[in-house]
Amino acid sequence: MDNLPASIPNTAALLGSALAVCFLVANAKSLPLAHSFRLLPSFYGLLLQPRLFPVAKKTGVLPSEPSTAAAARPALFKHHVTSSRAVLLDLDINMHKSNSTFFADADINRAELLTRLLGPGLAATGPPAAIPLLAAVQCNFKREISPFQAYHLSSRILAWDDKSLFTVTYFLKPGAKLPADVEVAGGPGAVLGDPSLKRSVYAVMVTRYVCKAGRVTVEPAAVLEAAGLLVAGATAQGAEKEKHEAGLVAAGDVEIAVKHGIQYVGDCMV
Repeated sequence: MDNLPASIPNTAALLGSALAVCFLVANAKSLPLAHSFRLLPSFYGLLLQPRLFPVAKKTGVLPSEPSTAAAARPALFKHHVTSSRAVLLDLDINMHKSNSTFFADADINRAELLTRLLGPGLAATGPPAAIPLLAAVQCNFKREISPFQAYHLSSRILAWDDKSLFTVTYFLKPGAKLPADVEVAGGPGAVLGDPSLKRSVYAVMVTRYVCKAGRVTVEPAAVLEAAGLLVAGATAQGAEKEKHEAGLVAAGDVEIAVKHGIQYVGDCMV
């Protein structure tokens, strides 16, 4: 009995420590510096690796005028999907996931997408190797995300023009599927225009990048060709015949996807 009073503070300290550890683990993604540490692999893949291990530039890899009619590898429009949950540190005063945390989550997802797809292409643009620089972001919030609610982030390359590369990031209910014949062919506008698909969307974010090699702007199509994602020129002419054998996305389908992507960008980024 004499030891009982002394054991109470020890028990309280252990309980407090356990609760603190649980809080830190549950909110790990939103702790100070966690965002920066999660970006380190992409920082290496997009910024350091192309400079430390440059790829010899091949004749014709970076054409001065990239073809406007090019077939594509399926990976070009493939979604990069990650899962997350609205933790306590994500919540705002209304006890919903704060709008600002959508952008932090998308940073990680987009960076992983670009690292996987563009790393080889960026290395082939040098020296100096090109860097994808964030130029603009626009988010269309559709539904709130409640405390501790799970959600998926799904990003892909949306479109490009002569100066900018655009990506789209969807915040989706877990298990939601976006059919390629609707989402890729019609862009985000087709998803938001479909009543059944729209119910699964929490938010849609569009991001614009500019690829810079020093002070020179590198056309996105050139980077995509260097990464092996676009098959342009004479090869694209035969892509229609080889579509089924090689698994390529036909040049006409690529053009339609880019057209609808640019149209959505024009509608939301004003």
